[in-house]
Amino acid sequence: MNSKLMKPIFLFSALISYISVHAVEYKSYSTVLKNGMKVIVCEKPDVHFTEFEVWYKTGSKDEVPGIRGMAHMFEHMMFRGTKKFPGNSIFDNVDKYGGSCNAYTDYDRTVYHEYVPEDALETVFDMESDRMANLVISQEILDTERQVVGEEFRNGVNNWYQKLDLERSKLLYPTGHPYEVSVIGYLEEITQFTSKQCQDFYDKYYSPNNAYLVIVGNVKSQAMFDLAEKYFGKVTKQLDLKVRTDVPDIISNKLKAPELNLDYPIPVQVFSYILPQPSAGSTEYYAFHMFKNLLFVGENSILQSRLVKKDHQAYAIQLASEDESMYSNYCIMDIIMQAFPGNARVKKVIREEIDRIATDGVSQDLMNQFITSTEATEMMNSYSPETIAQQLGIAEYYLHDYNKAYSEVDELKKITVADLKNVATKYFSTERIQVLNVKPM
Repeated sequence: MNSKLMKPIFLFSALISYISVHAVEYKSYSTVLKNGMKVIVCEKPDVHFTEFEVWYKTGSKDEVPGIRGMAHMFEHMMFRGTKKFPGNSIFDNVDKYGGSCNAYTDYDRTVYHEYVPEDALETVFDMESDRMANLVISQEILDTERQVVGEEFRNGVNNWYQKLDLERSKLLYPTGHPYEVSVIGYLEEITQFTSKQCQDFYDKYYSPNNAYLVIVGNVKSQAMFDLAEKYFGKVTKQLDLKVRTDVPDIISNKLKAPELNLDYPIPVQVFSYILPQPSAGSTEYYAFHMFKNLLFVGENSILQSRLVKKDHQAYAIQLASEDESMYSNYCIMDIIMQAFPGNARVKKVIREEIDRIATDGVSQDLMNQFITSTEATEMMNSYSPETIAQQLGIAEYYLHDYNKAYSEVDELKKITVADLKNVATKYFSTERIQVLNVKPM
């Protein structure tokens, strides 16, 4: 589950500082079918395989008590076939062309993707459109997939960091917030799902006007539009789409507890720094994420250099949240340390650095190095159809315009030292930041 404003490898070398690099922007086109489904095509002529992605605008945000974990469960159900493509036909058809297929579920979205040669594309169009309209759902299929999902859940809680994420989510959000439950859900509810509940979820959230298509490869846009019309155009199902307006406020929300005691086998302590973040595309969005990377999570960020590399007060600083979300959300950064009584001094160091930037700012050179590093990362990512498709999909969903997929560097170049000082004061103040102390039992 990755969706994100790019987190560049933060390189501070003379080489990366002085080389001017630019991401290759391949031509992208779009159309909207009569049933409301948008089709985005990026013509990338230098590849032999095509990335094909169907983005459904549904995820765990759409669950209610009693079906926590349904969105992820349904991701599995979608691979169990239709009457036309029964059983494992999706995997078998992709495999015979030497391709691959998979999917992921997040709070806001569920994405199904195939990576196939051009001669397999019409088959993929046929399969994806068919399972959008004609998925076979039965109690037998549900019982089989429930075992798989249950095993994923148990494997997750056996990983200490995934267990931390699962348990922390219970403390973060006010009741009724779309993200108050981890995407994996609750095992006790997963074991009670019925085939009718699955059918209801499918009927409510899987339709052409609640999805869009992203295709990246050595293809022609008009040919892809024609195939989309041929296969997805005949799917007539429509949903009455509504965006929630009753989402509880998180700015004034307080953690349900200041500490979390976890039973895990390694002697580590984590300070989770938790603060509301600006919405994607807002005026402070890019300045916030530049500040976050410069201070906390960049490879050679100020705190990585001081706490991890120089003073050895922490093992690592890890970003534990996504940069984009449909609804108000938190930025979470984990300071991972050896469990030790003197760790409170780490908080003091972090507060000193935040206050210093709020007062003095950061150097323009440091900002320029971050921008150059981001440009280098964009250039490397521009060779991958999968990464391009991800960027286009994220921009379409959260910035409401796939053309903004390539705008990050331009937006970063507009940021001033004063902007970062403002972000430090507004978002990283003692009133906004909450620290959850995660300790071993």
